Amino acid sequence: MGNFFDKYELYTEGDSIYCYKGTGVLKNKLGIKNGNTLREAESDLVFAALLELELNPISGSFDKIHLLDIHEFLFRDCYSFAGQIRREDISKGKTKFCVWQYIDEQLDELFIKAGKKDKDMSREGIIDFLSYLMSELNIIHPFREGNGRAIREFIRELAQSLGYRIDWSKINKEQLLDAMIDSVYDTANLKKCFSLLL
Repeated sequence: MGNFFDKYELYTEGDSIYCYKGTGVLKNKLGIKNGNTLREAESDLVFAALLELELNPISGSFDKIHLLDIHEFLFRDCYSFAGQIRREDISKGKTKFCVWQYIDEQLDELFIKAGKKDKDMSREGIIDFLSYLMSELNIIHPFREGNGRAIREFIRELAQSLGYRIDWSKINKEQLLDAMIDSVYDTANLKKCFSLLL
């Protein structure tokens, strides 16, 4: 399957500023230089942080700062860049994510639009809203690592504030991943996922 941390590709020349020189292993607070070992340690730490957030969600206004705070909480024990917007361009497969210099601006615009949405919506309206927001956050991909987990937690907390409980374990991971890939062009499959979750 390859190194877990090689899942992102740079579309600029040279090594990643976030990785140990000549490797795809992210510089980390644990001093781990083996990708598989880091993957396991990171997974355990983030899982524990997610359990903590189930009981005590991050308080915020469901804006950019709220998203950054969630990422910081999840990855604070792993990476010095926890809660910080990435500073290099990345892609995955055929998908190029937002150019890093525009991430701040794109997040601000997205949350302004999201803030204008009527939160007193029908279930179908909530599904449309969450699908739209999640797909937009995915294509912006604000962080160097941990986008999926931070975005899912943000969406879970947002749904909870709207009176809906999301348990991501209730949906097949591959189905959700495929829906996220498709959502770059079409949110139909992501809406189907939310219809199973809400």
